[in-house]
Amino acid sequence: MEYNIVNYAEENMDTFAQRAFCPVDSLILSWLSYLRIPGDAPEFRDWEGLPLSSLYRAEWFDKLFLGVWDPESSRRLLTALAASPRFRNLRVMGYTEQMDPEAEKQFSAVTFRLTEELSYVAFRGTDASFVGWKEDFNMAFQTVPSQETAVAYLARAALYCPGRLMTGGHSKGGNLAVYAAACCDEAVQDRILRIYSHDGPGFLAEMLTSPGFQAIADRVEKTLPQSSVVGMLLEDQESFQLVKSGRVSFWQHDPFSWQVEGDRFCPADHLTADAHYLDKTLNDWVRGLAQEERERFVDALYGILNVNEVTTFAQWQDQWQKNLSDTMKAASQMDPDTRKFLGHTLKELAALSVKHFPELWAKEEKEKKEP
Repeated sequence: MEYNIVNYAEENMDTFAQRAFCPVDSLILSWLSYLRIPGDAPEFRDWEGLPLSSLYRAEWFDKLFLGVWDPESSRRLLTALAASPRFRNLRVMGYTEQMDPEAEKQFSAVTFRLTEELSYVAFRGTDASFVGWKEDFNMAFQTVPSQETAVAYLARAALYCPGRLMTGGHSKGGNLAVYAAACCDEAVQDRILRIYSHDGPGFLAEMLTSPGFQAIADRVEKTLPQSSVVGMLLEDQESFQLVKSGRVSFWQHDPFSWQVEGDRFCPADHLTADAHYLDKTLNDWVRGLAQEERERFVDALYGILNVNEVTTFAQWQDQWQKNLSDTMKAASQMDPDTRKFLGHTLKELAALSVKHFPELWAKEEKEKKEP
C-alpha cells in the first residue's frame, strides 16, 4: 500500500514539542489552505483563532470541500487532523479569501500557530476559477496582484504571531510563499525559518537574482513530483528535491499522490522523460516570446474561453457543447491581427513540441534500460 499524507496524519501521534516540524507537515498545512471556511465563522478570520479541531463540523462539509483536490481523501485527512494530538490543537487564524475578477486576482491564506513561538503561514494555490488560472498565466510576464497581497499578508501575520515563522503553499501557493518571503521587510525575513514550495511554478529571471530572493534562497525548500508540470513552469527555477508520486504526468500535482516514508517524502532519483520534454518545450516557447507578446497571447486566449459569463471550469464542463461552440464562435470573431497572432503562437508551440520529441524518445529508452 502506498503511504501518503493521510496515512501520516492518521498514524503519527507526536506533538510538535516532541518531534520537529517536517516537509510532510508543510504539505498538510498547505492543503488546509484550500478549505473554504464559511463566512459565519468569524473566529477563524481574526488573530486569536480557534483550534483546528473546531473546523470539523458536518454542517460545514459542503462548503469546506468545495473545489478541493480529491474530496473523499480531503475529508478523511481532516478527520485524522481533528483527532490527532499533533494537529488538533493548532490555532487556525487570519483566514482570508479574496476574489477580484476586475484585477484578475484569486487569493487566500491562513495562519497556523504551532506553538507559542512558532507559526506557519499557508497560501492557497490556484482554484478552479478562470480568474485564478488567468492570474497564473499572467505570471509569465508580470508581478500579479496575489503576489503583492501575499507580501502584505505575511507582514500582518508577523505582527500577530510572536517568535519564528515558516511559510509555504502548494502550486501557486508555493510561489506566493517564496515571493512574500523575498519581498517582505528585513525584520520579518530574519524571523523566517523555512519557506516551502510544493510543486509551485518558478519565477522570471529578475526575481531569482534580486537581493530579496538571495537573502532567503538557502531557506527555500522546493519539492516536485518526478513528472512535475506545474512546478517546472516559467523560465527559471529555485533548486528543488524530487519526490515519488503514485500517479502519472500532470496528475502528480495532486498532493494525495505524493508518497511518504516515516516523516519524509520518498525521494525520486530524477525527473521523468515527459517532465523534461514538457519543461523544455514550454519554457523554450515562453523564452521565445517578448513580454508584450506573452501578455497579448494570454489575454486573447482568456477572451475566447471566458464566454457566457462562465466563471469556473466546472461550469464550463456542465454545458461543454454550448460553451465549446461559443468559444469557437468567439475565436472566429476576433480581429484578424489577433486571430493571426494567436494561431502563429500556437503553431510555434507545436513546432517546438515536434523538435524536442526525439529527446523524449531517447530519455524514455534510457530509462527503460536503467535497473
